[in-house]
Amino acid sequence: MSEMENKSRSPREVGRRAVVKGAAWSMPVIAAASAMPLATASAPACPTCIKAGFPLVGGVVSGAWTSVALVAGNKGTIAFPSIFGLDATACGISWTNIFQPAFTYVVTQVTLRMSDGKTYNSTVGLAAGAGNVSTVGAMPGAFVFNNVSLPNGGSVAGVPPYPVVPTTLTVTVTTTLQYGLGLSIQCPTTLVWNLHGLAAGLVLLGTGSVNFTGTATV
Repeated sequence: MSEMENKSRSPREVGRRAVVKGAAWSMPVIAAASAMPLATASAPACPTCIKAGFPLVGGVVSGAWTSVALVAGNKGTIAFPSIFGLDATACGISWTNIFQPAFTYVVTQVTLRMSDGKTYNSTVGLAAGAGNVSTVGAMPGAFVFNNVSLPNGGSVAGVPPYPVVPTTLTVTVTTTLQYGLGLSIQCPTTLVWNLHGLAAGLVLLGTGSVNFTGTATV
């Protein structure tokens, strides 16, 4: 463009071209700034401090369990008391813990494994519960397993002991934790207890009674 043509342009036209050029330069900056909240608003990772545990019962850590099964047609029901808990003592308040102290959870599945390898799911105890960091809270209910296969065997005196006993209890919960200003995150957690016990009783021709006793460890 010649010097004569530059001089012939009005101040208004020159100013308009400068504004358009400046707006085009600023568009990438605005786009980058608008994308920043999306990156900083990503949800945190689920904590690993929530584990299986035992609540205090009468000031004593529980863990002992017992269940009597009446057997008919080689099937019986095994029920566990509310001795199992959700342990959040490792989630103490610190600068590394961004979650609020109170949380809620829902028990979604409870599975019992017997020493013969068979597994059973409980339809009882699938309920909502509440917990707090630095504490151990009891599960919202007992667990009941129906139609457990209990073969013939055992003796009236308990020697030899009944051959099939519970071995593990697995509870799956979905925990909802709060953080920030009204934000929350849902975390699936699997809790496992090892069941150590003996069984005394007799099942003969598919009918009888078996008394299960033992302790649980995590």
